[in-house]
Amino acid sequence: MKVFITVDMEGISGLVRWDGADRQRERELMTAEANAAIAGAFAGGATEVLVGEAHANMRNLEPEAVDARARFFSGEPKALNHMGGLDESFDLALLVGYHARAGTRNAVMCHTYDLHIHRLKFGGIEIGELGTDAALAGQLGVPVGLVAGDRAACDEARELLGDVEAVAVKDGHGRYVANCLPPSVAREQTIEAAARAVLQRDRFQPFTIPGPVTCEVEFTKPECADMVEPLPFVTRVSGTEISFVEQDFIAAFHVFNALNFLSGRA
Repeated sequence: MKVFITVDMEGISGLVRWDGADRQRERELMTAEANAAIAGAFAGGATEVLVGEAHANMRNLEPEAVDARARFFSGEPKALNHMGGLDESFDLALLVGYHARAGTRNAVMCHTYDLHIHRLKFGGIEIGELGTDAALAGQLGVPVGLVAGDRAACDEARELLGDVEAVAVKDGHGRYVANCLPPSVAREQTIEAAARAVLQRDRFQPFTIPGPVTCEVEFTKPECADMVEPLPFVTRVSGTEISFVEQDFIAAFHVFNALNFLSGRA
């Protein structure tokens, strides 16, 4: 049983805002929750675990502190971004430290990839990073069995993915305010939920968005749309919105990923 774990920062217990002064503490807390998911995966019967990074420069996990039973996939850029390293050989994916999409009420540090993106849709479905990563896994035939993050992220996961294991490590009371579980309790619950997810892998189905896939991106500023409008495959929809079409979800994600970086230059 091969398990892929991807770890973001904003949904980690104890963290409530972006702050460079907390960089080392972020790394410690992220690594500890990654290790909880690793421990749970092996307790549930995993025979191989790969941990991917999903935050910022994707060099956040502390190498010496990662559970030695797992390997980890670090650095950027990666072809599948947060899901780099995942392929069809994996049986299950676990999403740890995840957050809700941009604009969600009482969602801690909510955003969708970058702060210049207000709304993202694939195939008419509004999704954030959680849903996008689940769909990337889904096209490869890999279901998501666990989402750990703030309460809003867990609600979003269940709305999209159904009866997925969900660990709400904090309840948002605004974008930068949260009622958090003690990290030790969050880790215990993550171990238990990850073990259940692996043990009950057959209860989960891949989340897929069938092709051809229309991607719609609404930026926060018109200059972001200005930056990418000249590309021949891009349609300008409004002052802040663009769209394009690709044959399948992964192809659409590759284009979106590139447009995201390009538009950010504005």
